[in-house]
Amino acid sequence: MKKFAVISASALSLATGAIAEEYPYSLPFNAANEFSQIGVTWAETVAEVTGGEVQFEADFNAGLVSIPEALDAVGSGVVPAAMTVGSAMSGLVPAFAFIEMGGGMPTVTEPTEDAMMAIFPDIAKLLAVHDVKALWIIPAFGGGLACRDGFVETIDDWAGKKIRAAGRWQAKQVEILGGSPVALPASDVYTALQNGTVDCSLTVPTIYLASSMYEVAPYFSGYQLTGNALITVVGMDVWDALSEEQRATIERVSAETTVSGTKGLRTINETALTQVETTANLYRVTEEDRQRLARAWDPVFAELASEITDETGKSLVTALTALRQ
Repeated sequence: MKKFAVISASALSLATGAIAEEYPYSLPFNAANEFSQIGVTWAETVAEVTGGEVQFEADFNAGLVSIPEALDAVGSGVVPAAMTVGSAMSGLVPAFAFIEMGGGMPTVTEPTEDAMMAIFPDIAKLLAVHDVKALWIIPAFGGGLACRDGFVETIDDWAGKKIRAAGRWQAKQVEILGGSPVALPASDVYTALQNGTVDCSLTVPTIYLASSMYEVAPYFSGYQLTGNALITVVGMDVWDALSEEQRATIERVSAETTVSGTKGLRTINETALTQVETTANLYRVTEEDRQRLARAWDPVFAELASEITDETGKSLVTALTALRQ
């Protein structure tokens, strides 16, 4: 396994007798992003509770490694640590496709932070095969549809619309409702909505606001879908080099981050929805119609589950199926 050079902070060594190990930590978004901020807080807390002996230095905008390559880069030792994106790993970890689909993660059944802790052991096992240690996980809340010409209030309104979907399984979710899925990189969504290449895009309120998508798609239908996940991982070589005490401390901080980060993101999502209401046009989809959508998507989730063959993957999918609403 290729080793990434660890930077020793000589100043700290002189001051305290301890050598600080500084590990670059790749974050996929900019410094202002809510996921990045949680990552930075985690890294700062780790540095504090280890007395500065273990420091993860944040690097933003996927500057160290691209999102699709993050798992391989950390596992091979090219990058010591990264916040990885669940949907970008589903090619290597098929069970993660369940996470990337709209509604694949629980919103309130159980409280989402409890659910994250419940599924995390399986996620850690699935990632350990790739020579990484999974430390903590946070979900993306508030998924809905941003559209050019009006709200999508019920599942009947999806039919006939060209909808940007990310990946094979989101495309199947659109198709089963009679829509036409369109594959586009995230960077092209704004222009595609502007030009009418797509009618709508699956997105979340924070991205909708940050990308100014409301300028070209002023109607946001809030389905409160929770899907995808951000998972912070470190290379096994990095993890094994830490002392037993350091590993235990980092695991404690990481478990706390899963809970506090999930709670914080729920609050951020609600704040963002309020901003959508004042910046654009917001329709909050009724609970009845949310349940209709969930049941309409049951066959897609069942199809995916039938394709998972490894025992840990099956365990994760079984747990997520029980938590779906």
